[in-house]
Amino acid sequence: MKVTLAAAKKAKVLDQTTVEFGIPLFSHIHMAGSVISVMTLAAAVSQILLGTLPPLGTMMIFGALLCVFAVAAPGVPGGTLMASLGIVTAILGFDETAIALMLTIFAVQDSFGTACNIASDGPMMMILSKRAEKGRG
Repeated sequence: MKVTLAAAKKAKVLDQTTVEFGIPLFSHIHMAGSVISVMTLAAAVSQILLGTLPPLGTMMIFGALLCVFAVAAPGVPGGTLMASLGIVTAILGFDETAIALMLTIFAVQDSFGTACNIASDGPMMMILSKRAEKGRG
């Protein structure tokens, strides 16, 4: 967060008073990369082990709940998946084998989800800055 905050303060297109509020906020609640990677991983594990993808409605429910669970997981390596293991078993019906495969693969690719989370904070700050300008004007 410190590096993102320093970079955002240097950006001339961002409202500097909004940066102080937005970067800490987004680093804790904006987990797009983690949610995308867990959803993709769940679909892949389902295809590998069960031979089929979960129904679209099931994945939508899983995704919505995963967005809520991801808020509680920032700063913990693998935290999004660990926080969501209850819904992985309850909604997707994964057994111990599927969970073990998910944990193994997620450990390897978690840094890519984290990179997406951090990189997408910039565009989110641009949106927030534009909204702040309109609110003041």
